Amino acid sequence: MKKVLIIDSHQLFRDFLKQKLSIDQIEVVLTQENRDSYPKMLTLLPNLIILDMSEDRIEEMNFLEKKAGDPNTAGIPVIITGPTAEKSSIAALAKYGVIKYFAKPIQFDVFFEAIGHVLHNPLSMDTTPSVLDLHRNNSIIFIELAVGLNREKIALLQYKLTEMIETEEIDSPKILVMLTNLNLTFVDAYNLEFLLDNILACPKVHTKHVKILSLSPFLQEFLDGHEAYNGIEMSNNLPKVLNSLIDTTITSSVSDLITDRILTSSYLEEDSSSVETRFFSDTNSDPEALKNADGTVLKIAIIDSNLQTLAMSKAAFEGAGAKCSVYTTGQAFLADYAPEKFTLIILDVVLSDNMGLNILNSLKNRFDAPPVIVYTQSLQRDWIVKILSSGAKSYIVKPQKPQVLVQKSLALLKGEF
Repeated sequence: MKKVLIIDSHQLFRDFLKQKLSIDQIEVVLTQENRDSYPKMLTLLPNLIILDMSEDRIEEMNFLEKKAGDPNTAGIPVIITGPTAEKSSIAALAKYGVIKYFAKPIQFDVFFEAIGHVLHNPLSMDTTPSVLDLHRNNSIIFIELAVGLNREKIALLQYKLTEMIETEEIDSPKILVMLTNLNLTFVDAYNLEFLLDNILACPKVHTKHVKILSLSPFLQEFLDGHEAYNGIEMSNNLPKVLNSLIDTTITSSVSDLITDRILTSSYLEEDSSSVETRFFSDTNSDPEALKNADGTVLKIAIIDSNLQTLAMSKAAFEGAGAKCSVYTTGQAFLADYAPEKFTLIILDVVLSDNMGLNILNSLKNRFDAPPVIVYTQSLQRDWIVKILSSGAKSYIVKPQKPQVLVQKSLALLKGEF
């Protein structure tokens, strides 16, 4: 059985991840205290560590330093969730075994795909198209579902809802579930149960305070047939539902209630620690965009006309969790180059099209260009001076064991070359 250590101070997020991974027969150990993280890692020796990074990063970096210094744990891959950070800062984490970095708010479909890829154990995912929106107005929480019922988003809903109630200190939350754009039938009964069970799993939510707005005749039959949902009221009439939720002594005008109390949301968007019901597929279906959003820490361009060296270098970097793009000519690289595409470039200046120095000179004056390591045959001193003066960060003489090249590259990214 694969084992995962989750180090995160947010209980709701830890519990959600544990529930999700356990479904796929993955053993999960949770910890929120950084001082407990290292001994738990030594005891468990997990296949993967999921680490939440705080803004100051001090305790997390201490943990990563200890991990990297222990030969028993140095090779354990790490996926980090954390605040938005500079590309160079993220790349420097690769030295500690960090292979993925997901800035919050996390897009969970991409996040789960990355976990499954690292564990060589693809996680089960419901891919049903679905839009789930959650917002609050005073003590009323609105849950709107459209297009379809996606079980991954519904599972997230329980934690999002609990977080909202706790953060806003709502003692007696009233829930309005809006399913007006869904054509529900008996086929949806399983997912409807899952939806209502997740809503009612929040400790402060009671059936008498849950209302459903829907046009589906089946939904009323569904509620009538479940004793656990006694007290949940369904209606196809918005004013009726509002009258049952809102203190109408404030105004007798339903239109005023809708304008003043419903459409004016008082729920402020959460900070970066919030769990959101957000999937990458909701906003983007471009495969190239997905490649750039998959959290990979190291994105390497390797430019070498020697196919054997190219293959060996690629395999070594991929073994360290990097994503590699390979080029046999300088022209092919320059035609494909974009500054945000790579965190490091490995360049043999002795190329079949003699474009090695042209690449260096082309990147030299670009402030957003990634660092370049020249990995080439032994050259005369004047060539080495020319290479370094053209912007290369270092010069490594071929041949080297591929792992040595990787280690020196990681050291460069960390600023220790």
